[in-house]
Amino acid sequence: MSKALLQLDKVTLRFGGLTAVSDLDLAVADHELIGLIGPNGAGKTTVFNLITGVYQPTSGGLRMSGETIGGLKPHQLARRGLARTFQNIRLFGSMSVFDNVRAALQLHRPHGIRNALWRGRGFREGEAAVAKQVLELLEIFNLVRHWDEPAKSLPYGDQRRLEIVRALATQPRLLLLDEPAAGMNPTEKVELTRLIRFVKEKFRISVLLVEHDMQVVMGICERIVVLDHGVKIAEGGPAQIRAHPKVIEAYLGEEPAIQPPSSAQPD
Repeated sequence: MSKALLQLDKVTLRFGGLTAVSDLDLAVADHELIGLIGPNGAGKTTVFNLITGVYQPTSGGLRMSGETIGGLKPHQLARRGLARTFQNIRLFGSMSVFDNVRAALQLHRPHGIRNALWRGRGFREGEAAVAKQVLELLEIFNLVRHWDEPAKSLPYGDQRRLEIVRALATQPRLLLLDEPAAGMNPTEKVELTRLIRFVKEKFRISVLLVEHDMQVVMGICERIVVLDHGVKIAEGGPAQIRAHPKVIEAYLGEEPAIQPPSSAQPD
């Protein structure tokens, strides 16, 4: 594996007497797609919250491109190239599709009272550039036809896509996807696997995926890390994980149930 973009070293998180994550080592390389799986309560979303600054570790270290990021706030981490989606969709429901994406693009624009009040040529040109970027992103993800509709009015699958587009608008180097297939039907899940693969290649980013649907995970992830009660019990490629005794015991069940369908295989 190439030099790590993200590195967790012996990260532990305790809530009183409960250890939610224990001595976790995890590395994500540039342009890598990794799955993080485990049964309910294994600590997967907690790991996401540690990486994105929602929680601070009790012990251990977090680094991004060699720089310590422990203690940074979520908005500071976003500026360093971390973006995420959520298990429960968190769009600005009453805002338009366009404005949801435009809000994310503001992350890298200059701000200040003067810039807000004095809407001169520079301000207008900046707004025009942002609008162009928004429409280009919506076009790529086949959402431009909904540009002026409230986000909450979109079909469920389109809302999931919009949340990914909004995350990409922050120009991340690492995208964290928290159960993106939740609530999707089989056809939508096949489309999702194609979308995640496309996002990784098109935007040249790394992806860390938490997902319960093993057909999605086995179909697209290059490497998989398995948690059980906050402890890493296995790590390897899909074939290794599929056959790992501890993983089968803790989570996956019989092998035939987790074989990826042919439609989920890489193009």
